[in-house]
Amino acid sequence: MSSVTSALRECHRLRVHLRNLQAEIDRGPRVLQDHTDELETARQAHKDHYDTITKLKLKQREDEGTLKQTEVRLAKLEEQLTSISVQKEYVAKQHEIEMARTKKGETEDVILATIMELEEKTGAIPTVEETWKQAQADFKQFQVEAAERLEGMKADQEERGVDLARHETTLPPDVKSTHDNIVKAKGPDSFAASKARVCQACRTSMTEAQFIALRNGTFRTCATCGRMQYPVE
Repeated sequence: MSSVTSALRECHRLRVHLRNLQAEIDRGPRVLQDHTDELETARQAHKDHYDTITKLKLKQREDEGTLKQTEVRLAKLEEQLTSISVQKEYVAKQHEIEMARTKKGETEDVILATIMELEEKTGAIPTVEETWKQAQADFKQFQVEAAERLEGMKADQEERGVDLARHETTLPPDVKSTHDNIVKAKGPDSFAASKARVCQACRTSMTEAQFIALRNGTFRTCATCGRMQYPVE
């Protein structure tokens, strides 16, 4: 492969590599935001767990207060029942007592359910803490690795940019002029490999003579897509 077509091939490879590097660098802030969102989700879950415990304790106190009031009222109703002599009033008072007993039982059930849930939430605290601790550690590790990766990509970007410039300077002036115009319009898509006389970008065929000339170093662009071509086996 001649120096011209070799240079074009390397320019293609390097420009594609540089484009991919830049795309990866540009993707960094979005990836960071994704990890930040995950950390925030973990933080909120940690906070919600403790908020739930606080609310359960408050609910338990309120329900225990309600239970105490119901017990006091029930005792008063039962005491009043002993002094009633009128049958109709007696039946009505019994109904009040039954309703108070029902409310007492329901409140006791609610308190028991709250206590069980509170015990469950309290028992899960070590796991919740470990999960939150791990989420923070993972985020910190991501930050370190992301910074190292970004540094590496920028260094690679700089080195490949130097390589690209070096290969471009080897192009003859007439080829360089055409090259610059096409690259300005198409960027990394300015090049196309040609295999078995077929442009690998647009699948247009060339004559055998044209392919031989390309292999011998003749500079050419695809008649269909306008890309600068280089031969590959």
